[in-house]
Amino acid sequence: MSMHGCSPATRLYGLIGSPVSHSLSPAIHCTVFRQAGVDAVYLAWDTPPERLRERVEALRSLSGGFNVTIPLKEAILGLLDGLGEAAREIGAVNTVMVEDGSLTGYNTDYLGVAECLRGHRPRVALVVGAGGAARAAIYALRELGAVEVYIANRSPGRAQRLAEWARGIGLDAHPAPLGDAEELASRADTVVNATPLGSKACCPDEAPPVLGGLHEGQVVFDMVYKPLETLLLRRAREAGARTVDGLCMLVWQALYTDEIWLGIEPTPELYNAAREAALQAMREA
Repeated sequence: MSMHGCSPATRLYGLIGSPVSHSLSPAIHCTVFRQAGVDAVYLAWDTPPERLRERVEALRSLSGGFNVTIPLKEAILGLLDGLGEAAREIGAVNTVMVEDGSLTGYNTDYLGVAECLRGHRPRVALVVGAGGAARAAIYALRELGAVEVYIANRSPGRAQRLAEWARGIGLDAHPAPLGDAEELASRADTVVNATPLGSKACCPDEAPPVLGGLHEGQVVFDMVYKPLETLLLRRAREAGARTVDGLCMLVWQALYTDEIWLGIEPTPELYNAAREAALQAMREA
């Protein structure tokens, strides 16, 4: 590996989506590359939906791969040459492998969720939200042994469609209005926020309407990571629940992406180093 920057052998990886200028992914992946002694760099390419096809075709010549983030995870499906099983079942891609101009899409978001919930045995879960993040969470909950999932969302139609999909992968799934979320949270052993509620960009003083239903012995997972401790997680901690922040998922999904790209084994040591790099990037932003 060149110690003075790039070389002709340097592999190029990156992120497409919009906006991506404040993404933590470059800090995370570049730390993993350094720790693993890999000669590679990771960039962020702002890609609005109308430029997706053009960008994907340009990236076919990469000597590496790329990640996909909002709002492109579903739109990219039809532009790829192949899909991994989880990406096909979830219907969303966050990782693309480029090999000789051929593009294969994978989903490591659900692996990030599953890793963050390791040691927990979910049975009855409440997921707030009905977008791509909620799909990844539900898929991970199924992998971890969950039997029943409630999907609370502002749009009843989206909750209904997601519940139908969840039944298709073997879960007893029920759509629910957002107004029922608090009561459902009181009955759930796992609560997942898969909405922007509580995020710095949206509304840091808000939370999904579940606070009165939080209780001891529960696991509460918030996919938001800016701020690191949301109002939801603070109230969950005060209620005696185990809390999991969104940065946990972001880092683990990146580690599983690097395993696909480069065969780097995801380890707790790599996680700790990459998480610290992400925290440092957040402090400097």
